[in-house]
Amino acid sequence: MIIRIFLFCLIILICAQGRAQSTDEELRFYDVEVIIFKNLRGPKGKELILPVSSPSRNDEIFDIASPASIQNVAQDSYQLLASEQLQMQDRVEKIVKSPYYELLIHIGWRQPGLSLEESIPIWIHGGKIFGKEYVSIDNHMTSLINTESSEDLSNSNSSQAFATSENSSRGIHELEGKITISLSRYLHTYTDLVLRKPRLTLEGVLENPESQVLTNGQITEAHILDNYSLKEHRRMRSKRLHYLDNPEFSMLILITPFEVQELDTASSLDQ
Repeated sequence: MIIRIFLFCLIILICAQGRAQSTDEELRFYDVEVIIFKNLRGPKGKELILPVSSPSRNDEIFDIASPASIQNVAQDSYQLLASEQLQMQDRVEKIVKSPYYELLIHIGWRQPGLSLEESIPIWIHGGKIFGKEYVSIDNHMTSLINTESSEDLSNSNSSQAFATSENSSRGIHELEGKITISLSRYLHTYTDLVLRKPRLTLEGVLENPESQVLTNGQITEAHILDNYSLKEHRRMRSKRLHYLDNPEFSMLILITPFEVQELDTASSLDQ
């Protein structure tokens, strides 16, 4: 009987200590800096591009271009970093000067280290904005497959099939998607990004309009934006530069621990 009581008390003590440790454990914060750039000398061959939809998005997201979103996530300790707080300006300058790359976005933010379920995805968009004459492949993938496999569909019908895109009333960003940073035993980065490119390039034709007569089908193809996806999960180490890429565009990411005590010390000195 005494042994049972002893074991019971020991279990209660262990559980109490575990709760105390989890309560006292401090929330860690990280500064995340991201550079995304386009590879100008990527594959030039005519490849088969399978239709890929754009990343999904919901209300639980940190849209870096939305003042309302920036304000909403501040209560969850997410915030944008000012340009002077970014550490990789020298790398950005090299990318801008290089004939091989084109900068799409350079951004940084501060966030707590949370589990994947608790982390807020960062929604970004960069690069140029395609005009209203362009339509995304989104929501038209079924139509596209049917159009390409049907030999009886006329060019006029093919052109009309893409004229009803819900994106046609506004510009479409060249780069768009989300990045999620989470912390379990290690830091993890989840990317779900797309780079949009016209399905057919008409630059040479437009420079020499008499060299080729364009059909309705060719014009339609030129105004369809295919998605090139960078969807990846990578385990990270803080203070180390990581590189993710596909043949069309690349991403540099640096995650640095941020000491909250720095803010506490600064505020006490101001007083």
